[in-house]
Amino acid sequence: MRIAVLTDVHANLTALRAVLADIRAREPFQLVVSAGDQLCGGPRPLETWDELQAAGATMLKGDTERDLEIGSFKSVPGRGLRRDLILAVFDWTMKRVPEDLRARAASLPRRLRLQVDDGPELLLAHANGVNLHEFIWADTPAVELERLIGPNPPALMVVGHIHAPLELEYKATTILRPGSVGLKYEPQWAGVAHWAEVWWDSERAAWAFRVHQVKWDHRLEIEAGRAVNYPGVRILPGYAG
Repeated sequence: MRIAVLTDVHANLTALRAVLADIRAREPFQLVVSAGDQLCGGPRPLETWDELQAAGATMLKGDTERDLEIGSFKSVPGRGLRRDLILAVFDWTMKRVPEDLRARAASLPRRLRLQVDDGPELLLAHANGVNLHEFIWADTPAVELERLIGPNPPALMVVGHIHAPLELEYKATTILRPGSVGLKYEPQWAGVAHWAEVWWDSERAAWAFRVHQVKWDHRLEIEAGRAVNYPGVRILPGYAG
């Protein structure tokens, strides 16, 4: 079994198309999984949803799908222009995404567990193994990691939520965060999307993975944002005025 896993597209159609093209170049895959946060945070939520559906992707629910469901964005700390723009983006997305699509996004599964030949499990989720919002950091204490992995610890847990890549081990579980598709602000990841190739290694009776990097043209997404009066153009990756 081979699975392509991407996370945190955040309505960035340019980056998504670049990742899907890379996935197609490496076929076959039995599953393509988008692990949450598909629709909010970029200028093309409807097109992003359609692109993922056309690719046959299994979509999972992220915290922004939950926010769109309840019509209220999580607290944004601090003050200033960036905070105001983030809140304006959420309001814009609420108006852009019709109610029936918000309901469909809200009904997406929270996690996906996979197993081959009664072997160890693979868990795919947005943030962690138990909820949609708590972060896993490189320095998360062991007691918290155990709680966030959840009951019935998998051999491999692939998550998103934080947009920078991470790999760590806790007891018998490997935690992989490949890195986001849509929103990265670290200079070293400017114009780069990540996704993970995950496969069942039958010789080792274990899950294996490889993280791929794909370049995308941030100028195209900025132009798309301007064309639809997207209020968050100034906080899209690569914006320089």
